[in-house]
Amino acid sequence: MNKLEFEIPVHQMSKSQKKIADFIMKSAERIPFYTEEDIAVKAGVSIATVSRFWRVIGYDNLKSFKKYLQETQHSTPARKMQHVLEQTDREVVGRMITSAAVNLEETAKRISRDAFDRAVEALNAADTIYVHGPGSTSCLTDLLRFRLNRIGMEVRIMAQSGHELLESLVHAGPKDVVLFFGFVRKSPEAAVILEQASESGYTTILVTDLLLSDMIDDSHIVLQVDRGDADAFHSLVAPMTIVESLSVALAGQRGDAAMDKLKQLHAMRKQYASLLPK
Repeated sequence: MNKLEFEIPVHQMSKSQKKIADFIMKSAERIPFYTEEDIAVKAGVSIATVSRFWRVIGYDNLKSFKKYLQETQHSTPARKMQHVLEQTDREVVGRMITSAAVNLEETAKRISRDAFDRAVEALNAADTIYVHGPGSTSCLTDLLRFRLNRIGMEVRIMAQSGHELLESLVHAGPKDVVLFFGFVRKSPEAAVILEQASESGYTTILVTDLLLSDMIDDSHIVLQVDRGDADAFHSLVAPMTIVESLSVALAGQRGDAAMDKLKQLHAMRKQYASLLPK
């Protein structure tokens, strides 16, 4: 079973089962400490419904599901890397390339073309694009800023955490877009970005590998990707491909304006080649 994927698709579950599945996706890190009664109260269903739920998703009981979480969701970075090394042996690059191809193939299935088109339209119309990427995803925000600044688009990277995030967010308004990366679970920063959107009026674009999350429900546009199984080495190949795809689509959308900026950049490089060599 992959990253909290269930034996039956979520859309085929009953309303009560969906409530449990949704709660589990949002609270996986706390499930090992909960009883069935705790889960029933928090999900708003009966204890009997929770008890029956485990067999529906392929487990004997809550105890066996907790064991699964302890072995996968709570894998440490060291354990994840060890898992990769055990799987790859001496063929590291071949295995990693194959794994990346699988991530991209799954992303192609998950991502909505309509959502992608709406993301391009919103970004193209934005006065300013604010981007937020915590931890390892900070390289994605750097890449997006680099690509879009080259074609004349204003991109600002927000602080990864803490109250400094507000220093950027206070300037975001109805004509702006906030694009953020949300993996694993909803962070306090993501919660603030989404809550403030209703007050400031900016458009939110979420890039995520989650299948169920209130971040998905609360974001204007959602681009879903695949980063690998929960207990595996999480790859950024798929989200990086989305960043590159957005960049290319926006260059095409902006037409001559984008090309003029690139030509201007090339001309400046030639002019100052002796002073500012590569």
